[in-house]
Amino acid sequence: MTSDFGLNFEAGDLMSLFHGITDISSNLTGYQNAIYEGSAKDDKAFVFTTKSMVLEKGAIMVYPADTAFTNNGSAAPVITIPENQNAKTKELTPYMSELLTIAPYDKDKGNTAGYGKKYDIVLKRVGTTLILTTVPSNTDKIDGLGVSPLKVSSIEMNANGAFTTSIPVKYNAATPYRNSEFSLWTNVSDVDLTAATVVNTLTTTDITDNYNAVFTLLPLKSGVTANNANVVIKTNYGKVTLDNAKGNIWGKTATTVTYDKTVTEGVQEVLDNTWTDATKGSFIGEKIGKYGKRSIQADMSTLDMDGLHITDQQHLIDALKVYDAIANKATVDFFLDGDENSEFVMDAEATAAYEARVADAGNKITFKLSTDLATQCDAVKFVSTTETEVPATLKFGTATPVKFAGLWKYSDSKTFDYITSLEVVEGATMTMTNMVTATATNPTTTAITNNGTVNISGATTLKLNMTNNGIIDIPVGAEFLMNGAELTNDATSLEVYGRIDNAGSLGVQNNTSGKINNYGYITQKNADAYTYVSTNAFTGKKFADAFAAADAKIGTIELFGTGNVNTVVASTGTPGFIKVITNATSVTQAEVGEYANYVEITGACTACGILPNTVKYVEVKSSERVVWTTTAFTIIGLIVDEGYSLNIPRGSAVTATTTYLKGRIYNAGTFTCSDFDGYLGGASTDANNVIVGG
Repeated sequence: MTSDFGLNFEAGDLMSLFHGITDISSNLTGYQNAIYEGSAKDDKAFVFTTKSMVLEKGAIMVYPADTAFTNNGSAAPVITIPENQNAKTKELTPYMSELLTIAPYDKDKGNTAGYGKKYDIVLKRVGTTLILTTVPSNTDKIDGLGVSPLKVSSIEMNANGAFTTSIPVKYNAATPYRNSEFSLWTNVSDVDLTAATVVNTLTTTDITDNYNAVFTLLPLKSGVTANNANVVIKTNYGKVTLDNAKGNIWGKTATTVTYDKTVTEGVQEVLDNTWTDATKGSFIGEKIGKYGKRSIQADMSTLDMDGLHITDQQHLIDALKVYDAIANKATVDFFLDGDENSEFVMDAEATAAYEARVADAGNKITFKLSTDLATQCDAVKFVSTTETEVPATLKFGTATPVKFAGLWKYSDSKTFDYITSLEVVEGATMTMTNMVTATATNPTTTAITNNGTVNISGATTLKLNMTNNGIIDIPVGAEFLMNGAELTNDATSLEVYGRIDNAGSLGVQNNTSGKINNYGYITQKNADAYTYVSTNAFTGKKFADAFAAADAKIGTIELFGTGNVNTVVASTGTPGFIKVITNATSVTQAEVGEYANYVEITGACTACGILPNTVKYVEVKSSERVVWTTTAFTIIGLIVDEGYSLNIPRGSAVTATTTYLKGRIYNAGTFTCSDFDGYLGGASTDANNVIVGG
């Protein structure tokens, strides 16, 4: 496009030549669509060429090209513009040639049918370009706030059924103005004003110099008038709607600008000039599209902030300041836009501004998550670089997952509204102390998910359900007690699971509905630690059940030393794995103790003797081959992973319900097992890893 919005083609631009029309004086049908591409090579003139063979008889060239081949010859070619326009739209302003008559093929002449022929064509404007300039007033009420400058993002024109978005071309019996120069031009091309498709609204985001909006228009449909028109100017702080009730606000740019028309009158004037007689150029006396300018006054202190989309945290801070200055405590919705991760992120300053607003009893701003496809927001993330108390009030107008990144503290009761979940994200740390609870509405309960680290400080009572996929650290002297809350130390795979490092006390307060479900890993960090859990495995799941099966999760509690009476799984729960890890060179009952049901043999152990009857699982991870000398001994699970080996010598007998065997078992005694595919995986063919005498 040139500076006055005339045509200025670039390489790669495309046009359509609709050719082979049997009778251009009829309904302009039966044509084919030849795509012409613009190029300039080897310092030659800019030309449009096609790889198609052009047929004789009627034709018309249209810009831009119909590359989708929507016009298939069954009806007259249709020219279209989009309802939602952008900076590219003006570059695709529709043009067309006169109606052409292409002679039969003549190898020695141009303007005839065939391949590689030249045609004398000049395009005339069908689309109208409107520059609508907003003349703002009272911008000082915003500019003086120290916020980001007021910026127009889009402008829309509204009038019931007034805006043409598609229109067919048609035959006009008149002879083209330049027919004497170009005999190829046999008839004037026209548009069918009776068959136009219309819409109520045109919107553009093509804004230059902040206040100049560029619209592309098509000729006004016959019999259409602009009724109840308005112009909506959307900015980064809300919108101004200009309609007839606002007064005489429309004007034409001239030496002296006078605002002497209502919005409806102004829109009608523009539309009436979208298809008028040319007084100069190649198409004198013919109808063509135009290029025009209009201006419109707007009082920016009347911004309506309802429905404003907040793009980021700085925009939030600025928008709250603007609201306080001009909104007169209006009831509004603010929509939070998602970033590339579909999250709206608030740092300390934005968090403080948000919290102060939602905690105010007189607040009339409702924060909602954007559901627009381009700005969809799935969660709000609060970020803090220093340990900061979780906001006392978290309120939104739609269901909102909340995430915490950085350093946080939760030490007292909160007020939640429309908070569906709280998440401590991976890499974040939250200190919990005192009472972790909340008064929640919509829904009435809110659960916490920890994917980072939670540090328990002092006596801490949890009253919100919590799932731990990360780390919970309970230091010496600290208590982490459930009061009506259910803590699930979860596992998402055999390698990814929640960990609880307990050097203090972990349990459930009596006479409450609290529970602790351990499907991950709990470590007793010292002999004085108290670990009381409700269940240590999912109900009914056994070592023979593969982890991948639904809800087949077995938790582990690693004892300190050989354990003590302070590790308890409730009688109504499932014991899971109560593990002793020993690196003794020779493992006996003394190294295992009386509390474990799972023994992990590590270090450089070479011998294992008779184990306590409480042991139901044995795992060999010694760097040396372990010789297990035992009388008949039955266990639920035996684990010998790849790189490890076990020897059952002559006279020893071991029976395992399920064995995970990727290493080797050298069986000179009696080893009995028929299931090699269970909780840890494996396959029946792993039985081949048992080595016998043949």
